[in-house]
Amino acid sequence: MGFRTLNGMAAAVVVILIALPLLALLLQSIWPDLFSLPPSLRISGAGFNALFQDPYGIRSIVDSAGLAVSTAVIATVLGGAVAYLLEAVELPARGFFTAMTWLVLLAPSFLIGQGWQFLFGPGGIWAKGPLVGILLSPVGVALVLSLKLFPFSTLAISGALRGIGQDVVHAARLSGASLWTTWRRILVPLLLPAALAGALIVLAEVLSDFGVASTLAQTANFPLLTYAIYAAMETFPVNFSEAAALAVILVVLVSLAQWVERWIMGRRGYATRWGGSQNLGRQPLARPWIWLAAISALFVVAFVLPAWGIVAVSFESPGGSFGHWTLANYLSLWGRTYGLDTFVRSLGYAVAAGGLGLVVGIVVSIAWWRRGGWLIAALKALTTTTIAIPGIVLGAGYIFFWNQPILGRIGLALYGTPAALLLAYVAGTLPYSVRVASGSMVQIPPNAIFAARTAGAGLTRVIVRIFIPMLRDTWFRVWLISFAGVIFELPVSELLYPAGAPTLAVGIIHQIHSMRFGTGAALTVISTVLMGVMVGAAQFLQNRCSRRDEHKHSRTHWAGNRMANDPPSAPRLSAPRKEGKFSL
Repeated sequence: MGFRTLNGMAAAVVVILIALPLLALLLQSIWPDLFSLPPSLRISGAGFNALFQDPYGIRSIVDSAGLAVSTAVIATVLGGAVAYLLEAVELPARGFFTAMTWLVLLAPSFLIGQGWQFLFGPGGIWAKGPLVGILLSPVGVALVLSLKLFPFSTLAISGALRGIGQDVVHAARLSGASLWTTWRRILVPLLLPAALAGALIVLAEVLSDFGVASTLAQTANFPLLTYAIYAAMETFPVNFSEAAALAVILVVLVSLAQWVERWIMGRRGYATRWGGSQNLGRQPLARPWIWLAAISALFVVAFVLPAWGIVAVSFESPGGSFGHWTLANYLSLWGRTYGLDTFVRSLGYAVAAGGLGLVVGIVVSIAWWRRGGWLIAALKALTTTTIAIPGIVLGAGYIFFWNQPILGRIGLALYGTPAALLLAYVAGTLPYSVRVASGSMVQIPPNAIFAARTAGAGLTRVIVRIFIPMLRDTWFRVWLISFAGVIFELPVSELLYPAGAPTLAVGIIHQIHSMRFGTGAALTVISTVLMGVMVGAAQFLQNRCSRRDEHKHSRTHWAGNRMANDPPSAPRLSAPRKEGKFSL
């Protein structure tokens, strides 16, 4: 298998998972009656005409663009600071804060928005506090989204930070550069690809977020694109043409951000991984308690406060006044149709989507790494497009594509089956996985791959012996992102879950819509705790494996330095010289 075959496989995967379902939906903006019975090829621009004549739609586009840029900047700064504290310095309780980072990432945005509303919204605990005016405003929405999304930047920058070798820092310090100059002129520029990858994920996540857009943003009278799409799809009959027009606007915004990132990354090289180089290592802090207090305050505001609002509701007595605690909501989850069985079902989907997403992510990210030809450029555009498309639009595209009569005739009508939901999960998490991997893959020197190929190694062997071992920490993050992104996924699950088999997010929303707020909150709390335990166990095992590998590497590096530093007079053993062979 060669790189051309790999590119073809990556293109086929992206086309099937992303391009065809989205194309089926986007065609609605041109042929609104294409999938009607009988179908019609009448071209109409009614969707765009209605969009540009609607002040609400225009305002939602402007608000979403401004919110995405501001949130990406804030989240990248926060994520970079947290990555530095977790990876580059000796921070007390580092494992605890790593687990907290994953908890913030796992928490669904619609529940975070509801938690903040329960605290500061109308009728909330602190509804008359001084922070209500700030929270229920565009500034408050940007801060809440930044606090929710900064773990994406943390994960992307952490993987790249681990890949920078000590020899880079040693060379700079021996040349007379101070520690501050080393960071400013060398380390920060080398981390630029990972920072841009995390920022682009945050930017696209803001554009496609529906949870905060339907809670805090609506309460603050701050319309966003995703809610405008939802409003278009809530009309009867459903206005898919206008929803498709709004989706096209999202694609344009994210494509522009991708072009800017590619232009910046194309101006220089970022390879930092060479054989034998050690990682940076963690440096001691002068005043660790100050940084410990700062990162603790960050996670209190990002997770603890909104989570406390949900926990308080979960222990509230059904039908009683606030402050009367009970376990009735938790006990009611056993044996209920929309109870703990939804968590078990979502867990199975998450494991399957994580494994399949890892295989697909390796294939696609290696194709990205080559950066060659129009096919790879189109592949990047298609993959990034899914970040910008809200889950509810992606789910609608899957309905249109996988429910076609012609597919039913050949046995591929997957709509209404677990396979369609699984494929949609993989398609939704694939862009995040590839973006996180691409920030670290630029650190692999192309000469290493060229040398292996020159020595006769096939592409499969190169992937198994070079790409996978050198980026093992990154692949673990790729799998975990795919796994964690499925558990609380709402829009796609709402549209595609098989009849009688609801997922976790569908179960939570069902409880809330049925006015059983305590039961829905209890289901949220217990599923979050179980997920935290699973992710913590996986992170613990991964850290143990990394420490074991670092120990082996340090012993090998020490032995190599000892041999290199032997005095010239020391006797050396060499193989006997043979005719036609080189002898060291």
